[in-house]
Amino acid sequence: MARALVLGGLTTGFHPFWINGPAIRAAIAPAGFDLFLSEDLEILATDGLRHYDLLVNYTTGRNLTPDQWAGLERFVRSGGGLLGIHNAADTFKNVPEYRAMLGGRFVSHPPQLDIAVTHVDPDHPITAGMPRFTVHDELYLLDWMPERVQLLSETHSHEGRSVPVLWVRSEGNGRVVYHSLGHNRETLEAPEVQQILQRAARWAAKL
Repeated sequence: MARALVLGGLTTGFHPFWINGPAIRAAIAPAGFDLFLSEDLEILATDGLRHYDLLVNYTTGRNLTPDQWAGLERFVRSGGGLLGIHNAADTFKNVPEYRAMLGGRFVSHPPQLDIAVTHVDPDHPITAGMPRFTVHDELYLLDWMPERVQLLSETHSHEGRSVPVLWVRSEGNGRVVYHSLGHNRETLEAPEVQQILQRAARWAAKL
């Protein structure tokens, strides 16, 4: 069975890991993963990721030491998978290279609303055959890098402009996925979101 580390922790009052961490584990486990939850960033610096096939990032507003960033970069570039969920775009801001690895960063969000998701790449393994769906969640407006990522899913803002929801990219020998939904436990428990996270985990881990 594949092994995944779900890394959480926050410097804000948002995204409680003690609630959403178990929800992420429950969402991804059916895809064939044994998932472990941790808030200890030192696992990145001590080469502890060598025991895992996938890192799921659900941290908020945290910083990395140089050794921690080096461990994360080494893991992904040597072939490990990175799955960033929601607030993964709002963390590690002291390391500009992390934004480039993930493919973008959080800028702002309107009040929570119904988000209608459509898939723009029907051939990718993560989105193939997936129906459109709607969830009530926090819509992240992102400073993203379309030249560095492959967009799979999008929605539209209240102003009518396209907003990315799901993208993938390669980093060295590793694979990176970012999914912008996941503020609420109910979103993480939605069947469509769970299916995307399961597929994303398997794709990132090359399973």
